[in-house]
Parts: sequence; structure tokens; C-alpha cells
Amino acid sequence: MRFPHLVSLLFTFAGQVQCVLEVIQAATPPRLDLGNPACKQQVFTHSFGNSYGSPYVGYYAPPSHCAYTTTIFNLSVVSIGRQYDRLATLWLGDVEVWRTSTAMPTQTGIHWSFQKDMTIWDALLKSRDPQKIIFELNNNIDGDRYTGAFNVTLEALYFNDVYHAKGGLHPAEHIYAISNLSSARNATSLFSLPEDNGAVDLTFPRNAKTAVVSIMASGNGAEEFWFTNVPTEYVNTFPENPGWLYGYSPFREVQLLIDGELAGVSWPFPILFTGGVDPGAWRPIVGIDTYELPSFEIDVTPWLGRLTDGRPHKFALRVVGYDTSAKVIGPVGENWWVSGSVFVWVDEPGEHTVIEGFKSETPAPLFDFRPTLGTITAENGTVTNTSFYYSLTATRRLKISSKIISGGRSRLISWDQDVSYSNIQNMTDLAFNQSLAMVSSGRHSSSVSNIVSTYTYPMNLFSAYKVQSQDSTSNPGSVLCLVDRSKLTNGISLLPFLTGISTGLETLKTRQNVTSDYHWNSTIVEGTPGLDTMDGETWFSSAGSPGSERGVRQYHRYAKAKDDVLIADEKGWSMMLVPSTKPLPVVEGEPEV
Repeated sequence: MRFPHLVSLLFTFAGQVQCVLEVIQAATPPRLDLGNPACKQQVFTHSFGNSYGSPYVGYYAPPSHCAYTTTIFNLSVVSIGRQYDRLATLWLGDVEVWRTSTAMPTQTGIHWSFQKDMTIWDALLKSRDPQKIIFELNNNIDGDRYTGAFNVTLEALYFNDVYHAKGGLHPAEHIYAISNLSSARNATSLFSLPEDNGAVDLTFPRNAKTAVVSIMASGNGAEEFWFTNVPTEYVNTFPENPGWLYGYSPFREVQLLIDGELAGVSWPFPILFTGGVDPGAWRPIVGIDTYELPSFEIDVTPWLGRLTDGRPHKFALRVVGYDTSAKVIGPVGENWWVSGSVFVWVDEPGEHTVIEGFKSETPAPLFDFRPTLGTITAENGTVTNTSFYYSLTATRRLKISSKIISGGRSRLISWDQDVSYSNIQNMTDLAFNQSLAMVSSGRHSSSVSNIVSTYTYPMNLFSAYKVQSQDSTSNPGSVLCLVDRSKLTNGISLLPFLTGISTGLETLKTRQNVTSDYHWNSTIVEGTPGLDTMDGETWFSSAGSPGSERGVRQYHRYAKAKDDVLIADEKGWSMMLVPSTKPLPVVEGEPEV
């Protein structure tokens, strides 16, 4: 839906609405309709120009004299000019509640809106004390190359929905931050790993009965495209192209540790930001999860009893890679921005949760790495690398279980994970040509539900860069990008399920297929009209078990774009067939292995 304040912004910042390109992401709406809320308020509006180290800081208070159960945030952004993509984070105090990123603007302007159901954060949103709200979007304007500010408005919409889950709506009573706790200094609380220690001490209420940790993690800098990295000993495979390859392998594991013991892992979904690989590929349809980077949930209820002894316990987040020389988990580069939140539900006052038979089965992951170097030997005996092909596979299984006694009853509780990973890469032309075939998949289950949740993330990616000489200014270089990727999930989302927003199974199938040929102009920020070409399609289909009558049971969207123009956009309240990801065609210059 269109919001009045957005239209006003478009006129203010662009002059003509019809000149401003809408840049979309396919996603399930948080509700069947967003009209006629019980009440609403503008949380903030702010322009992020030279904003490094200068986040928006304000206070959030729930509306008074308004009966509501559901809170939805609507984030609207307008930008005009030249600018790279930027990461942004939204915080309530020291708790990160939304991680998003921007589209790259044009000289005639772009805009987008995205909505997120915030009801799981009720313990913070309905606090009697106003919550400090911090929105960080680090941006740079120099008046020459970088000219685009991001003009951001956040609006809160409130609906008095009736929830029919058992017990109705029942958000967590407590939410604790796993972050560097910097909000008192008017700063965001992201851990930057591996530099920070990533740990906090938390003291649980003695009557805690259920606890879930939600983790947000994304790589930046040398870790933005971690899935295309190579083992560290191979970063200089092509010495004629120094600095092109990053190390620490293409495997990443985000770990949650409690008092130094592994409690769960996330093998993260690979994000392709809008400046990533080929900036021309992601407008007017951004990549999967661009506007709402995914979190991963780990049920830590099996740890209760240990955690309800009235003492502080250390919760730590860590990101690791694979050390091929030692054949074990190893370090990663800089930097990973990571935070977590612990959602705790409690029993009646006076109850004390205790534990029996705690068991942790967390063997190390198993890896298989197979490299192949292509070489030529000159007449003088000099050996030169011409290609690099390798495959890396990994598997891991873990299980945490215990018997929890709380509220006069005992429960057998467990958290199980079974994950696998495959990454095959092929590089030629000094690694300017690089192909990737990657699949990350897994299953997890907990005693919250008898539903086993599964996911599969297949991605096929090819990029071919042509870099001109340093003296070239009119056309410094180009990149041909082919990508075909999917996100397939089936199961329950723990936090919506425990809160009552969802009552059961949720299914998602989405696929994105893009071919783009992008030619940088002299700014190295923009493409070149007349040379750039792009064809892209997105399929999206979801089904859920909403806890309210206005929740979305089924939704689909199909969109097709060509050269910055949306030529098809179909959506509706039903599912659709999503075709499977396919291997990419062999491109000239790509070797056959």
C-alpha cells in the first residue's frame, strides 16, 4: 500500500513522483491489509548524508489511549544521486530489532517501503519507560562522487487483532541483549567480530520456562562475499592480480556459546547486497532478503535450570571459518557485524526451574576439501597458474537435551541440528572469471513443536570482470554477472510460534534469476547508459498458519525486470509454482573441469 507521508517525501525530494523509480523486494506482507489501523504514529524522519558515527537517536513510546495487539513498522526511503549501497540497523536500547540495507540510487531518484511485524518485541515496545531508539545508516557525501543522501521515515501502525492460538497472544516477558551495550553512549551495540569478544553476562529469572536466542549476523568488507573466498594459502594463486582474492575459505559458521559450551550454530544465508558483484543486477528488484536480513533462532530451553540459579552466565557469539591446512575450524577476516537477543517466557512468580540429565552432543564438523590448480610451464621452466578449481563440503550434527522441572511439571527438552554445505568454485583469467555452485541446507527441531524445520539455499553465480588500464577514465571496466539462486524453507519460526503470531507450519519458496552486463563510468559508482543491460526474474510463494484472522495464509509475487524497468509485477493471496534453480550455462573463458 502507499502511505501519504511517502508521497509527500517523493514530492519534496524528487519534484515529480513519476520520475522516482520504486525498487522492490518480494516478501510476504505482515498482514492482509495495512489500512485503518487502530492508531499510528511517526517514529522518526531523518536524512542520512554524512552520517558515519552519527545515527538517529530518539525515544519510542507506545501510543496512549489506544487498544491494540499488533505492531507493524513501515520503513520508507527516498534517495537521489550517486551512492553505494549501505547497511542499516534499528535498535531499541541495546537490542537490534531490524537489520536492513539500501538500494543504490539513480540521478532521477528511487524509493521503497518495507513493512515488518514487530509484535514479538512487545516487552520492549510496551515498556512503561520510553525506549531509546537508534537507527544507524552510515553514509558519505563528498559533493562530487558521492551525492546521494538516504531520506528515511519510520512509521508505526497498530492493529487490535484477535489471536486464536492457545492462550491468545503471549509475547516473551523478558528480552535481553547479546551486544556490546553501547546505547547509553547514543551508539549502536553491534559486535564487530573477530575484533570484539562478542560476549555478555546475563542473569535469568529463576522461574524462566522457555528461552530462545535470535541471532543476526552479516559479513562486511573482506567478509561481504565470504562464500566466494578461498582458503588462505590460495589467496596469492594469481600474483599478477594481488588483493583480488580473500581468504579463510568460503565456509562460515555463526556459533552461540553458553558458559563456553556450544549451544547451537547458524550456517548463514548468503546475502547479495545491491552493490554486490554487479550493481546493475539489483534494480528495480533487489536481492533476496535485502530489506530484512534474516535472523536465526536457537532454542536454549534445555539450558534452563543451569541458567536459573540466580547467577550470571556468559552468552557469546563467534564466527568461524575453515582452516584447510589444519583441517579444522579456523579464524575469519574482518569484519562480521553480529548481535543477539534472548527471549524469555516465565512461569508463575515463586516458581523455580531446575534441571536433570543435561546432555550435550556437539562433535566437530566434518570437512572435505579438494583443490586443483591448472598451470602452464614456460620454456625457461617458470610455472604459472592459469586456473583454480576446488570443492569444499561440510556436515555437522548436534543435540542438546535435558529434563526441565518447572511449574510443578517435568518436560523432556531438546534442540537438534543437522546441517550440510557444498561449495564448488572455478577461476580463470587471474580470477577475474569466477564461477560458484553452492548449496547450504539443514534441518532443526525442538520440543516447542513436533514439526521438523528444513531449509535449502542453492546458489549458482558467475562473474567475469574486465578491468581497463589505470589510464582509462571513460570506461574503467565492466562485469558480466549471471546468478540463479533460491531460498526454500519449511517448518516453524520459533519466536512467532511461541508468541502466538503463528500457529504452525510455514513454507517459503523463492527464486531469483538475473543476467546483467554492467559498465562503470568514470565515477566508479554508476553504470553507463547504452552499454548496461539487465534481465531479471523473481518468483516468490509462501504459506503460513497465522494466529489472527488478518494474518496471511498464502501469498505469491512474480516480477520481471529489464534494464531498470519493471515489465511484470503479479501478486495475490495464493501460492504459485516456483521453478527450481538451474546450473548456469558455460560462459566463454570458463574452463570445463
